[in-house]
Amino acid sequence: MESSCFPEGQLLNGCSEASSSWEKRVNSILRNRFGISSLRSFQREALSTWVAHKDCLVLAATGSGKSLCFQIPALLTGKVVVVISPLISLMHDQCLKLSRHKVSACFLGSGQLDNCIEEKAMQGMYQIIYVCPETVVRLIKPLQKLAKTHGIALFAIDEAHCVSKWGHDFRPHYRKLSVLRENFCASNLEFLEYDVPIMALTATATVNVQEDILESLHLSKETKIVLTSFFRPNLQFSVKHSRTKFASSYAKDFQNLVDLYSEKKNSTGKKLAVISRESEEQTDFGSHDSENIHETDYDEDEEDQENSLAKKNSSNGKELSEAYLEDETDIFQSVDDWDVACGEFCAMPSCELLEIPVPSEKQKDLEGLTIIYVPTRKESVNIAKYLCGVGLKAAAYNASLPKKHLRQVHQDFHDNKLQVVVATIAFGMGIDKKNVRKIIHYGWLQSLEAYYQEAGRAGRDGELAECVLYADLSRAPTLLPSRRSKEQTEQAYKMLSDCFRYGMNTSQCRAKILVEYFGEEFSSKKCNSCDVCTEGPPELVDVREEANLLFQVITAFHLQVDNDSEHAPYEDYGLGNSKQNKLSHKPNLLFFISKLREQCEKFKETDCLWWKGLARIMEAEGYIKEMDNKDRRVEIKFIQPTEKGKKQLDFQDDKPLYVYPEADMLLSLKQDRTYSGFSEWGKGWADPEIRRQRLERRERKPRRERKPRKKRTRGRSSTKLHPWRSKE
Repeated sequence: MESSCFPEGQLLNGCSEASSSWEKRVNSILRNRFGISSLRSFQREALSTWVAHKDCLVLAATGSGKSLCFQIPALLTGKVVVVISPLISLMHDQCLKLSRHKVSACFLGSGQLDNCIEEKAMQGMYQIIYVCPETVVRLIKPLQKLAKTHGIALFAIDEAHCVSKWGHDFRPHYRKLSVLRENFCASNLEFLEYDVPIMALTATATVNVQEDILESLHLSKETKIVLTSFFRPNLQFSVKHSRTKFASSYAKDFQNLVDLYSEKKNSTGKKLAVISRESEEQTDFGSHDSENIHETDYDEDEEDQENSLAKKNSSNGKELSEAYLEDETDIFQSVDDWDVACGEFCAMPSCELLEIPVPSEKQKDLEGLTIIYVPTRKESVNIAKYLCGVGLKAAAYNASLPKKHLRQVHQDFHDNKLQVVVATIAFGMGIDKKNVRKIIHYGWLQSLEAYYQEAGRAGRDGELAECVLYADLSRAPTLLPSRRSKEQTEQAYKMLSDCFRYGMNTSQCRAKILVEYFGEEFSSKKCNSCDVCTEGPPELVDVREEANLLFQVITAFHLQVDNDSEHAPYEDYGLGNSKQNKLSHKPNLLFFISKLREQCEKFKETDCLWWKGLARIMEAEGYIKEMDNKDRRVEIKFIQPTEKGKKQLDFQDDKPLYVYPEADMLLSLKQDRTYSGFSEWGKGWADPEIRRQRLERRERKPRRERKPRKKRTRGRSSTKLHPWRSKE
């Protein structure tokens, strides 16, 4: 191959001269090809493991340079590197960037028009081959032949968290990648001196996910785990309350965004079509997995009548970093030496992209972009329409929109023609945009892994960036529908519960919670940039009386049930509801709250949200626990006392019990009094103070004028009353 190739015999473990020599060669490649002065410590550690012919699991933050860990071996040895990647757009992006660094690459998937590129790849004509997991399993025999004729330096499994069924983006075909270890080991192939190393890479993986990756891929016991810190000091995390499901919340929640971009209007760039379908026609798919990273999401032939609303590509030679393939060839000016439709990217001459001058602070401020992640496709369209209506340059992005529109959104996003992209998780992997200043998650999260990965797309230039979660703190999150096994469903609920506790937190540094969630020890007590650190936790509250009273009600009920061998009828417990009858003798928290209100007049007006927050705190302290062993819950539901609670919570004990009230508890103090039923609401009128407050609220609210009713006419001939009859 080229002069940068390094003789394989010198890649020996334990030889200081060889180690020094290959590092010098790598540094030379970095300077000449990528314009980088030297390796980062985790990159050096990963490459040292590869040089020693050992497997490696690399966990490094988004944007830290994981790709170099598997790109360098191809340039260092002259052999082929095979990269398994989950998304066509991500493979396209990587190949295009490599071609601009004079590295030949291709990607193999269902988007190719013929087998020409696949045949050339199996003949060793590309330095790096990107392939989707579905395809690599089919190509085992051709890859074995390639290993014999040209050599395979490394198998790299990108986005390795997709391997684990405990991860947030589990993908079944990733689970089959153990065939790489089974079919490319020295014991099975005589021409191999050692097993072809496997390098798995990801930005987010908990300890359980890491273990599952190692086991599922059948990696060796000597596998090296290379970890970098998950902490990114330039990201400012915060949580805000919002009724995100209601359009009336948009004006309040996005006012800061509107004010920000109103001051920074950019006259350049044409206005982009926001959507290609009316919101009423959008299918409201809430599935986290259905919009996920499946390779076939965007390369099937789907004709759309509204494609004309999306503009044609006019990039003028600019880099299109992420394009979803169609059955028609894209048109790129000034680019003649690679074929997008076939996935071939030959080496291109180096361009001036590496020599872009550093923008001034004013330029950086003007170029700041925002990504708003929403749970459903319908919401992405609705919010984008609202933002465009108030003067912002915004666009919707979801898997159901026409492919031409999606391509145009990516192009304008990278060209800074857009200010805001409102997207589902379909707009995700492969986004390498350094000046994203704000990431907004609008709605409850489904997993902290996905949240941290998506939030990591902000501030990749090292400058300060905001990561805001808007969630309805008065409601627990629900699991979005998807195809899951029983085990996966239980794990999904556990991840959902972690998200709920993250949102409810008011006293612990948010960065610390996220970093420790991934098993890393956070050296400092706080990050000094999240909302908890900057605004400070709320005042401590003595909840001894409420905790004692709630615990007494719970204990009294269970004693009554335990002492009655035949169990008292449900009416005795106030459980007349037929649905509750099916739950045996397991009353929920609302039952205990109603009993508590009956017994104590003092807490009759205390909101249910306060008691829910208190029950969550008592569960965390070990005073109460869940009766149901099922893991399909987000917060405590069926309560029973613990031995610790019986020892430490005594109704007669006046010793203070100070706690930080959680988000829903604070919210309950701000909102109007709620009632569990109409009868309870009616009783309030007898109290003079409650009556006065209600009458005052009624006077403040303007009465809406009722529209006169339309007169109905009888008869079969009335087309107004029965419009469908005119079509018969």
